[in-house]
Amino acid sequence: MMAEVLFGIDFGACNLKCVRVRNKKLSPTRLNVQDNGSYHTPNAIFYRRNKDGSLEKIIGQAALNSGVVDTENLLIGLKRKLEQKDWKQFIPTLDREVFAPEVVEDIFKKIYNMATKNLSADDEAHAAVTVPIIFTKNQQQFIRAAAKKAGFKVDKVINEAFACIFAAKNLSDSLNVVFDFGGSTLDVSIIKIVGDEVQELAAAGIRLGGLDIDRDILEKILRPKFAEILDAKWTYEDNFDFQMDFVRRLKESLYNEEVADEVCAEDIFSAAGFNKIFLSRAQVDELLEREGYREKIFALLDNLFDDLAQGDDCFDKSDVTKVWAVGGSLHIPFFRALLEKYFGAELFDAEDYDFEDVDDFIDGLEDKYLVVAGGAANYLQKRETVTATNAIPYRICWSVGKNLRRGLEKNMPAGFETLSLPLDLADLEEAGWKIDLYQTFSDEPTFDEAAYLGTIELDSTRYDKKENPSLRLKMLHDGRLRLRVSERRVLDDEIDNALVEQYFLNLED
Repeated sequence: MMAEVLFGIDFGACNLKCVRVRNKKLSPTRLNVQDNGSYHTPNAIFYRRNKDGSLEKIIGQAALNSGVVDTENLLIGLKRKLEQKDWKQFIPTLDREVFAPEVVEDIFKKIYNMATKNLSADDEAHAAVTVPIIFTKNQQQFIRAAAKKAGFKVDKVINEAFACIFAAKNLSDSLNVVFDFGGSTLDVSIIKIVGDEVQELAAAGIRLGGLDIDRDILEKILRPKFAEILDAKWTYEDNFDFQMDFVRRLKESLYNEEVADEVCAEDIFSAAGFNKIFLSRAQVDELLEREGYREKIFALLDNLFDDLAQGDDCFDKSDVTKVWAVGGSLHIPFFRALLEKYFGAELFDAEDYDFEDVDDFIDGLEDKYLVVAGGAANYLQKRETVTATNAIPYRICWSVGKNLRRGLEKNMPAGFETLSLPLDLADLEEAGWKIDLYQTFSDEPTFDEAAYLGTIELDSTRYDKKENPSLRLKMLHDGRLRLRVSERRVLDDEIDNALVEQYFLNLED
C-alpha cells in the first residue's frame, strides 16, 4: 500500500534544510553526512571528474572544501543567481556553460537521494518547497521543475514567511507578523488566524539579507584596510565568492553567542605571509546605520501596514498579537533592537530573544534555522484540516501594445475586482487583439523590471467595434486571475455593458 511521506524543503541562499513528516512526527533530514552531522547544509555544489571518468556532483561543506583548490568547478549562492536574468557560468569539468535552473536541479537530486534513502519502494515523497516572497512566477517554476525532476511530488511552492507560521505549536486566533531575515531576502508576512482559517493578509519582501551585509562588510570595512592581504589570498576578480565566505565566517564568529567578543580576529595564511584581519561589532553597527538598513526595514514594515489599512478589517500594528522572528541575520543585535523599537518590548523583547529557543515551535525542530522547512512540511500535514490562503504580494499589470498599465494592486484580498479599465480599439487592432499580463513589485512599474505572466488572445469577431471595450481583473480565492472583457451594447432598448469574453490565468501552483 502506497504511503505518503511529506517533506518541507527550504532552498536557502546560504544553507539547505529539509524536514520530514511521517506518522505525524517531524524530523530533520541530514542532506550531507560530511557536514559534521549538521542539519544545515551549505548551498554549494562542486563538479568533479573521477579517475575512471565518471562525473561526481558534491554538495554542502564537502563541495566548499573541494572548491578551495579548484575554484572554477564550484558554484555557491544559487538562490541569488536565480534572481539574475540569463545567469550562466563555464564549468571546466563539464566543458560547457551551465545555467542556474539546471544547477538547482542537480542540487535537488542530491537532496532527494539523501531525503528518501530510507523510504520503501511503496513510499511516495511529497514536498512543499519554500521561496522568497519576491520570487517571480518564472523563478518559482524553476524551483518546482527542479524538485519534480529530482523525484519529488511537489504539492506546493510556498513563500518562506507564510510557511513559518505552520511551525507554530498553537495556531489559535491571532494576528501575526512573521519577520524572516535570512541570507538572501527579508520577507515579512502578516497572517490572521481565526479557527481553522489561516489567511495571509499582506506580504512583502526585499533583496536584503546576510549576503548583503557580508558584501558591505567586505567592501566598506575590510577592503579599504586589508585589500593587500585579501587579494594575496584570493584574487578579487576570480574569487569574490571565497572572500564573501571568509567574511561570513568572520561575522559568525563575531556574533557567536558563546563568545560574544566585541572584536574578532581571523587568521589568513597567504603568499604574503601570516596575517590577521580584525572586525568589531561597533564597526558593523556603524556600517548598518550608515548604509540605511534601519530605514529600509522600517519602510518595508510601514508599507505593509499601509496596505493592511486599506483592507476590510483596517488592522494596524497595534492589533498584532505576536511577532515571529526567524532567520540567521537576527544573530546581529542591531536588527533585534529594530524590531523592539518598531513593535515594542511587549511584542518583541530584543534582550529576551533566544535564537535557539524553539518553545513556541512544534517538537522535532532542532532550532530556528529549521522553522521554514518544518513549517512547510507541517503545512502539507494540515492542508486537509486548515484553510490557508496566500496574499498576492505583487501588482498585476497589463499591456496592449507599448503601454504598461496598472491593474490589481498588491496585497488586495481574494475576491477583489477592479473597476472597468478601458481598452483602446486602435491599440487592440495593432496588437492583434492580445493582452499581455505582467507581475511587478515596483510602485512605478516599467517593462524593464516587470515579469511576464502570460498573454490572452481575444476573439475579435465577437466585438461590434463601435466603442472601446473595457477590461476587469479579479483575483479568485483559488489563486486564478479572471479577466472579463465587456462592450457597451444596446440590450432591450437600454445601453449597458455586456460581457463578451472571460479568461482565467492560474497564478497559484
